Amino acid sequence: MKKGALSVVLAIVIAACGGAVVSEPAPTSSTAVVAAILSPPDEVIEEPVELPEADDRPVYQGFAAGLAEHSSLVAMTRGDTEVYATPGYEEPLVTLPATTILNTVTVLTVIGEPANGWAEVMLPIRPNGSTGWIRTDHVELYLVEGKIVIDLSDKTLTYSVKGEEMINSTVAIGTDRNQTPTGVFFVTDSVTLANPNSVWGPHALGLSARSDTITEYNGGDGIIGIHGTSNPASIGRAVSLGCVRLPNDLITELHTMVPLGTPVEIRA
Repeated sequence: MKKGALSVVLAIVIAACGGAVVSEPAPTSSTAVVAAILSPPDEVIEEPVELPEADDRPVYQGFAAGLAEHSSLVAMTRGDTEVYATPGYEEPLVTLPATTILNTVTVLTVIGEPANGWAEVMLPIRPNGSTGWIRTDHVELYLVEGKIVIDLSDKTLTYSVKGEEMINSTVAIGTDRNQTPTGVFFVTDSVTLANPNSVWGPHALGLSARSDTITEYNGGDGIIGIHGTSNPASIGRAVSLGCVRLPNDLITELHTMVPLGTPVEIRA
């Protein structure tokens, strides 16, 4: 895989990050709820992010007997990418930009195995669970061997690689009014905040998941994330607007370990 550098600018709206306060938000109608900017103007950070060398991520070279256990296939885009309803469809459903709102290269998790120059992919758009088809000659394919599982009933997060548990922690989740959405998603961004003591902790992972109650703010569309917190007492509680909060030491570990495109399963 080619090595490159990306500029990550932390000025994104992530739903469920607790707004501009660290305490539990007062009840309000879903139409009145808006997510806060992940980092205020004085906390914006620009950080070069280098894409790993090919040796650091297994490169897809075709599968003789299907995808290996515990592995997922990810497509890294090379530019704006057209997504189609079916292979060979004339008009695209949507064109995804080359980078995310965080200016990270756009990646998409592949469903199944590519065939005849096409791959079905999960999409980081509304509604949650959206899929489409892309041409494989417009992307670079690589494998990830880890998975994040979030159990909302137990309020836990587990990160495993090749079936081996690497991180297991109690987390904070969304309230009954602004629930953390369930389903299978993937990591779209992994970023560092300028102020490690911010409301959102030192790091955040952006997900392809979207809030069911927060739909727009400052250019964002209610993106669900996994991040740290300046309020450790909130861990283990249903207090956020939908995001998942980890203790700061563990979000720091997760940030260093999890590749873009890693699948994230959120269970009820």
